[in-house]
Amino acid sequence: MASASGMLAPLEASMPKSLSGHFIQLIGSSLSRPTWLKYESGWKAFEKFEIFSGKSFSWPLPAEAIRGFVTWCLSVSNLSPQSTRVYLAALSMAHKLKGMARPASLDDPLAMMALTGAANRVQGTVPEMKASRRAMTLPLLKILGHQLAAVKWDSINVQAYWTVSTMGFFTSARLGEFLANDEVTFDPSSTLVWDDIKWRGDGSALIHLRNTKTRQVGGEYLDLFPFTGHNVCPVQALLTHQQRQQAARLSGGQNPVFRLANGKNLTTSTLNKILKMLLSPYLEPGRDTISCHSFRAAAASALNSSPHSASVEDIKEWGRWKSSSFSAYTRLQGDRKKAIFGKLANSLNS
Repeated sequence: MASASGMLAPLEASMPKSLSGHFIQLIGSSLSRPTWLKYESGWKAFEKFEIFSGKSFSWPLPAEAIRGFVTWCLSVSNLSPQSTRVYLAALSMAHKLKGMARPASLDDPLAMMALTGAANRVQGTVPEMKASRRAMTLPLLKILGHQLAAVKWDSINVQAYWTVSTMGFFTSARLGEFLANDEVTFDPSSTLVWDDIKWRGDGSALIHLRNTKTRQVGGEYLDLFPFTGHNVCPVQALLTHQQRQQAARLSGGQNPVFRLANGKNLTTSTLNKILKMLLSPYLEPGRDTISCHSFRAAAASALNSSPHSASVEDIKEWGRWKSSSFSAYTRLQGDRKKAIFGKLANSLNS
């Protein structure tokens, strides 16, 4: 296998002698001489690898041969990842000259990962552990409240940040379903407006999300119950927010629930910046990140921490109740959701 001519012997034997010589010359002219020399080095290297491993592999080459050859090139012959790739190209050409299709083994995922790992080591860019998104917890939510109370920002804005955070925490909401996508304009069918909030006689609220990620016909409903004892009650936050929005003439009807003092809409982009600014000092650098999506897993994480009181069904159900009928929901599921919230409250207070 030391040269193109040697590899072409089977094909050459099948042709008339008067043509075989010209055929070899034409094949040889298809690539530059340096390329053929590199391929020949690759073929010789594979022969050395077979001697080193004490095996003579069958063709087409199996994944075992390719993985071993890549490891041998990188660790025994101390070849660069780029040279190893050239040698793999030589093996691909060897299959072609043998009249075989390129085998899947030459694209073996593990062999390719080994090459990438070798390249990362050479460049000093071994990937570090990717920072994980931190789920919002009750202690972290309380820290956020203390931080917001300490900043000298407009009280309307502070209350908006706090209210959407407490609501997100206790409903497991996707905050993008509460907030507008743009600071100036909004779509009332996909942004929470005041008409979407209905207050109950027991002090709880029912929130109608008209257009959600799941595209449920008729939208979906979230329950907001009072939570006492930790100064993080979402119902009290919403009531205070509503009062301040009304005083600033920002609330009512089809107006977005979450607007800032300047009349602009609160967006997830803005809230992400606020969360990062206020909570980054309390996260492990390079390991944790915080964002609007951190609220999605908050209640589920709390319920999961008390498996003796909360079931998998409880966690799934609290994550999002789907219904196309407001009346059917309030008639059939109100008590059930209140019971699950009771388990959530117990988990947070334990």
